Amino acid sequence: MTGFKTPPLGDFHTYAGLMTTQGGHLSTLNQWCGHQCSETTGLDGLLTLARPVVPELSGYFAEKLSQCVRGMALVSSKIQQTSAEYAGTDQDVAAQLAKIYPAPITGFPDIGAIPGTSLVGNFTDQDVTLTEPASGADDTAKNIGHQLMIIRQGFSAGPLATAQKVFKYFTGQSLVGLLLEPLAGQYGQLLYLHDAYDQLGDGIYTVAGTIRKGSWGLAQEWTGAAATAFDSYLFSWSMGVGGLGDAAKVVAKLYKDGYDTIVLLVQAALREMDSLINNVLPKLAEDGASMVEGDAAIEAIGGGPEDPVADVVAGFFTAYKMYEIYKDISLAITIINAVETVFTAIQKAIKGIESGVQAVIKMINSPMPTLGSLVNDVEQRGFDFEKGAWDPTLGAVRVGMLPSA
Repeated sequence: MTGFKTPPLGDFHTYAGLMTTQGGHLSTLNQWCGHQCSETTGLDGLLTLARPVVPELSGYFAEKLSQCVRGMALVSSKIQQTSAEYAGTDQDVAAQLAKIYPAPITGFPDIGAIPGTSLVGNFTDQDVTLTEPASGADDTAKNIGHQLMIIRQGFSAGPLATAQKVFKYFTGQSLVGLLLEPLAGQYGQLLYLHDAYDQLGDGIYTVAGTIRKGSWGLAQEWTGAAATAFDSYLFSWSMGVGGLGDAAKVVAKLYKDGYDTIVLLVQAALREMDSLINNVLPKLAEDGASMVEGDAAIEAIGGGPEDPVADVVAGFFTAYKMYEIYKDISLAITIINAVETVFTAIQKAIKGIESGVQAVIKMINSPMPTLGSLVNDVEQRGFDFEKGAWDPTLGAVRVGMLPSA
């Protein structure tokens, strides 16, 4: 067997076992994707718009992760086949390995001949650690929830309860329904999803790095056409898996940016409500109390309902009160319209998360990028290739490099 060199058979078996272990890590990540990344608890009120997006997106990741799990089993099998084939002659090996690995990417180099690969490759597993996201308890989100709870309690008794009755009496609308129901969601759930995808991305990066350094561990001992076909095949796997990690990082940022934008808008809505509750509704309650609590206030002006003088005074009193109530309700509606304008902006921000998600899905389904300088970049950065200055938004397209499995 001249013209090339091969790794010790023990290294083939070690790498095959390493890939089986990566399949286990990917399976764990897939379970995480199906639970934490698909959690919709608390997406109520205006956040209900995000409910369909969350499971749809986690489903796309689960599909790709399942492909990667199958791929690791396939890679392990191919490696075992490869080690068995090296019992033959040079010609036999070339013929048999041509059936095991697809043709290499056009222009793919012989990695074993590149100086410095010994600094990149080894067969050490890197564990994947996941911790239940805790960002649903973010102080800002908790503070918003606390403010909304206090406002809702205020409408159950006292002046706000009276103002609620007066407003509904004249408009047929509920102040609670107009102001509070749209904000019923738990905004911290967006941060929870951010953390879930951020950890998913980190875990996928770890697997990609392990695939890479393991394959380069073989590459530094292996040259020739068969080695190049293997290197190209595993390069596609490490790049595709890494691209899936990039996509997860992009999704994490979408949820975080959405949270930041929506929280600012909710706080703007709460400031408008504060003006309404403190400056308008108490007067509406005072002016309209007699309209919803009987005619005792009117009767108290004169000698009773049969007193002609009292009837005239009561008429003027009622007309004045109606005018005052009209002004109060008009001012309330002006502020409510301002709040609803904020609600529209919140809906737009939620739709922005959805459109961003669709862009990520499009990335996942994009065709494979050209080889470019990826090999040289990997050589320089090895296991931590995706970390640091790497832009996940650009890197997510690498998902298209995943081989079929």
